[in-house]
Amino acid sequence: MVILGEANEIAHIKHRIAAEVANFDAHRDHGIPDWNEAVLTDFEAALIEPEMMEVNLPGGVTDHAYAVTTAIGPYRVFWLPWSDVFSLAVESKFGPCDISVHGDAIGCFASV
Repeated sequence: MVILGEANEIAHIKHRIAAEVANFDAHRDHGIPDWNEAVLTDFEAALIEPEMMEVNLPGGVTDHAYAVTTAIGPYRVFWLPWSDVFSLAVESKFGPCDISVHGDAIGCFASV
């Protein structure tokens, strides 16, 4: 694991998301262009400045990760710095809980 520092981590997150958006092909995933365009539009609208938050992980462990979207209903997308992957979390009375849906940011967002 490489420790980048907060400013570099935020720049890294923004770069990864920008690359995903730039490379997003609305026709490839489901063959339903309108649905894919809507997912991309909703994803871009939900993006926030990456914000460090405490996240509950499987096994009762907590750690800090960066929220990258607003809460969409009970769901929010995070970037996990220790594995350089995006993750879907569900909001709970204990805070956000990682539900082990990992991958690219748009894919995690679209799985809701």
